[in-house]
Amino acid sequence: MGAIFHLRHYGQATGLDRHDYAQWVLPLQGELQFEMEGRGGRLDLLQGAFVAAGEAHDQMADGPNGFVIVDCAPGVLDDGTQEHLRRQRWLHLPLALRQGLSQVREGRPLPLLLPHLLQFFAPAGSGARMQGLCAAVQVDPGQAWPVARMAGVVGVSESRLHALFQREFGLSPQAWLSACRLRWAKHQLRVSAAPISEIALAAGYSEQSALTRALRRECDQTPAAWRRGADL
Repeated sequence: MGAIFHLRHYGQATGLDRHDYAQWVLPLQGELQFEMEGRGGRLDLLQGAFVAAGEAHDQMADGPNGFVIVDCAPGVLDDGTQEHLRRQRWLHLPLALRQGLSQVREGRPLPLLLPHLLQFFAPAGSGARMQGLCAAVQVDPGQAWPVARMAGVVGVSESRLHALFQREFGLSPQAWLSACRLRWAKHQLRVSAAPISEIALAAGYSEQSALTRALRRECDQTPAAWRRGADL
């Protein structure tokens, strides 16, 4: 057995699962609260996840959703690639990959995803430097992340960084950063009892009202309504 593809929909959490094969989780529709080995995050159309063989994981969704699951039997991924992906965990999905996944939403057959996944996310893949930057921002999105700093992490000029973001993600660096911060804040609102004002500041917003405006723009909800678990 090599790589097997599934299309799945999720509801309430069913408890921790683990298996002896690695797994990619790639969003098609909706969002998913995802937990891996005690580390939580949120999956949406810009972010997927990689689950290494043997890792405990659980997930929960509370709205319409659909995900492509790629199961990789033992031996499909070499040890170095799997360890690299295990450390990375969260997959910041390139535009080309999102366009390939959109074929599934349109009812067309699944594309040959595994070679593209390895091209984007393997240690020597074309997107390795960008994924490294994205992982650094993911750890602490509330830090100051001006374009100059992000460009320095990647080792390119600011203009080159803009071009790379447009090519890889179809977004400007600022737009990608805004999406990352809002995703992080939405996750914290669901899993943390911290005051909304504290979550807003920790996510990089200047004040709670800035988070409120961003959340209203995306899903027409206030942070308090989102925290209560209203429909996505």
